[in-house]
Amino acid sequence: MNSKTTNRRRKKRDSLWLILAFLLACGILYLLITYRPSFFFPQWKNFTVFGIDVSKYQGDIDWYQLKNHEVDFAFMKATEGSKLVDRNFKDNWSNSRNVGVIRGAYHFYSPRVPWNLQASNFIETVELEPGDLPPVIDIELIHSKDQEYLVREIKKWLEVVERHYGVKPIVYTYENYYNRFLQESFRGYNLWIAKYSNESPKLVDGARWEFWQYSETGKLIGIDHNVDLNCFFGSREQFNRIRKK
Repeated sequence: MNSKTTNRRRKKRDSLWLILAFLLACGILYLLITYRPSFFFPQWKNFTVFGIDVSKYQGDIDWYQLKNHEVDFAFMKATEGSKLVDRNFKDNWSNSRNVGVIRGAYHFYSPRVPWNLQASNFIETVELEPGDLPPVIDIELIHSKDQEYLVREIKKWLEVVERHYGVKPIVYTYENYYNRFLQESFRGYNLWIAKYSNESPKLVDGARWEFWQYSETGKLIGIDHNVDLNCFFGSREQFNRIRKK
């Protein structure tokens, strides 16, 4: 056998090994993403409690699958404005509890609707039970000419909702929006900050955040669509302390 034939066979063999190695790596990566999602959380060793947030856009959810794949908690959209109720909220609310996923509900705040009507919509829709997470108000990049007025209205919503449920609500917003418009306004509340990055949120007023939404393109077994991924800044014991008593 001449050297050229030997070299061709060696190159062919090496190419086959490279292809096999690539396919194996892809398979391992798929298994890790699918079955061990916490491995792909940024700085995952620093966190022990992981969760998601969902709405009608995630469609029908297999909560049993999620519970079996390290989803500890789930926030779900309940209401928006004065009348809207998320069409999947009722099923998500009951099914998550049935499988033991710790649940929380959020209200998407609309600046064009009176705060009291929005508070009534949420209260009439959501019944919290012991062990549930506190109610959440979702403040998403609201461009208001009078930001101080907006903050005052949101605080009224928070006060009424806290009085009704007996637990201080959580405030959700984006890192940039908080730093530009909301700093110092909600220091007494637990904060849930969205920042799609490997670096955790940095709030210019030095406020501590409790929840970090770090991705909007999560892929988990049990959900057919992308889902937001979150983690809790603290131990499991600290996480349990903020739940409704």
